[in-house]
Amino acid sequence: MNQAGCQAKQGGFTLVELAIVLVIIGLILGMAFKGKDLIDGAKVKSIAAQYNKVQAAFNIYFERYGAYPGDGCPAVIAVGVTTCAGAKSGTLSPAAETQGAFTLLQNANLLSASDIQSPFGGPWGITISTNTTLSGGVAGINYFSLVTAAGAPQASADPRYVCALDKMIDDGVFNTGNVRSVAPAAYTAATDCWALTGAPYMVGMRLLP
Repeated sequence: MNQAGCQAKQGGFTLVELAIVLVIIGLILGMAFKGKDLIDGAKVKSIAAQYNKVQAAFNIYFERYGAYPGDGCPAVIAVGVTTCAGAKSGTLSPAAETQGAFTLLQNANLLSASDIQSPFGGPWGITISTNTTLSGGVAGINYFSLVTAAGAPQASADPRYVCALDKMIDDGVFNTGNVRSVAPAAYTAATDCWALTGAPYMVGMRLLP
């Protein structure tokens, strides 16, 4: 009888034990989701910090040399300020100027290679906007954008980060202000950025002029 009674008592968990287990599982899941939110927020802040650093580097270079890096460069990627002896327009175009800008900033010790590597895995570059490159983009304006190996604008940014970045440093609207995206990135200041899904977006942050 005693043995049978012991076996009967080993049947399962009590309600208190189950409640404790559920609470522990809830805490673990809560920490996991919170950790992901922190990582996502950190990526957006990292992009904003990179953009601010590039802007600062452009301004310091201008103060030193009287022209923006890349402006007036020949049809090769520049290695020093003396190689950019062409006419200065105040914007970077064509490709020789946009591709030479970061090389000059790195050679001047104003940027490092990590400063132009985006959290999306691809490099940042400088593009010259047309009216169709970025939604509502102003023709002739230089943007700090994700680019292909050839320096062309590339749609490879997570839409959630693009929207959150726009809200953090600009007006939160995809086709106005200094941060521009492309269709279907039709978010507004009222959009829940973290609910966005779909294909990667192109993004540009205004640099010059």
